[in-house]
Amino acid sequence: MKPVLVTGATGFIGGHLAQRLLGEGIPVRLLVRDPQRLSAELQQGAQIYVGDLTQPDSLPAAVRGVGLVFHCAANVHTWDRRESYWQVNVHGLGHLLDAIAQTTELPERFVHFSSVDVYGFPKEPAVESSVLQSTGFGYGDSKQAAEALLCRRATEMNLPWTILRPTNVMGPGSPFIERIGKEIRNGLMLKVDGGQVDCGYLDVQNLIDVALWAARNPATQGETYNVRDPISVSWRQFLQDLRQSLRGHGLLLNLPHALAMPAAQVMAAPYGWLHLRAEPLLHPLLVQIFGRTCGHSIEKLQAAGAPLGRIPYVQSLRMALGLETPPAT
Repeated sequence: MKPVLVTGATGFIGGHLAQRLLGEGIPVRLLVRDPQRLSAELQQGAQIYVGDLTQPDSLPAAVRGVGLVFHCAANVHTWDRRESYWQVNVHGLGHLLDAIAQTTELPERFVHFSSVDVYGFPKEPAVESSVLQSTGFGYGDSKQAAEALLCRRATEMNLPWTILRPTNVMGPGSPFIERIGKEIRNGLMLKVDGGQVDCGYLDVQNLIDVALWAARNPATQGETYNVRDPISVSWRQFLQDLRQSLRGHGLLLNLPHALAMPAAQVMAAPYGWLHLRAEPLLHPLLVQIFGRTCGHSIEKLQAAGAPLGRIPYVQSLRMALGLETPPAT
């Protein structure tokens, strides 16, 4: 059996995916910058190749002879310079494809983890065929550019590909849960317009179910899918459930979108002018995440027969908080 390459295994999604593959007895190859950041299980059980997407010469050995590629590595910061997003999310992907093009045998599938941020933040749920326009944010725009690059280059290379656009991914070790949980405990957390919109909840194992299905399904070749759990969870419900589970004492501040956005622009402006790396307490991307729907349509995924929602919301949240042990996969 050919090894499966996972990029970004020191990150949240890539790490869970790599451990899932290893648990299924599949030979796993990891492309990482710092092997010491891997879990002990992955350090001991996976083939580890040290490399960096921004360093093209470090990539050919890692991609040689693999059967599948799951490309999870990305700059996912909510606050960074535009060029920093491009360096990893676009140029880094291009370098990885260049390395694959040099191999004598192409992988059977290249599964690319994108994001629903490619839609910007529309008021209504988007579908995969929605026209993509500039989002105004470095992360979403870089993910748009990466998708376009993959489609063009993969077609030239005859490389089979599938693109997944996950919503907000939760689970044990989720940076999203950790960040919000910290504010819920003793800080200040923002609700926009009462938190009425869909938070786009997606359990990490449910995302992996879809990723493995997509990689092994001939019908998903050349297709793009939104991915979220089938249940609709509002930000209000999610924050209430998180607060109750954590017994948090932080303040939940509710602001209308019309007020939250100009406040965020004012708070973020000095950071932009001074090119500061530190993230403002509030900035426009955060307002859009919490004030516009993240519950984009999964009708295409449902119609294709993908496995959805194996781990239900309540159980998922408890596992994300360490209150329940994840079930065996």
